[in-house]
Amino acid sequence: MQKVIDFLTANTTVFIATSDASEARVRPFQFQFAEDGRLWFCTARSKQTFAQLQADPRLEFSCTSPKMVTLRVKGKANLDDNMQIKQRIIANNGLVRSIYGSAENPDFTVFSVDHGTAYMFDFTGNPPESFSF
Repeated sequence: MQKVIDFLTANTTVFIATSDASEARVRPFQFQFAEDGRLWFCTARSKQTFAQLQADPRLEFSCTSPKMVTLRVKGKANLDDNMQIKQRIIANNGLVRSIYGSAENPDFTVFSVDHGTAYMFDFTGNPPESFSF
């Protein structure tokens, strides 16, 4: 799992797919960090993403390195309004801070992917690596 975390830390822009009334929806997100085996992200309660994850927590996300190594992660969102995580994100991410101002902003929320599967592959012809967490 550490290989997945290291890859996400180096390639923070991911594209998360959710479900909206049986339609797929994909949008960019910023991976924040991993803690206690949980991959953390943030969003706004007012966004469609939040409503979609409430209705159906299944998600998949993908990102690619500059060398075209690709990571794909499948799991479920854990909508967890953890104040310590929110404070850490606000303290360490200027973009998020500029959008939400403070961790106390009622629209600002966080979610994690706690359990799932990850696949890492490239275009060398080698078989993909798989990880469960």
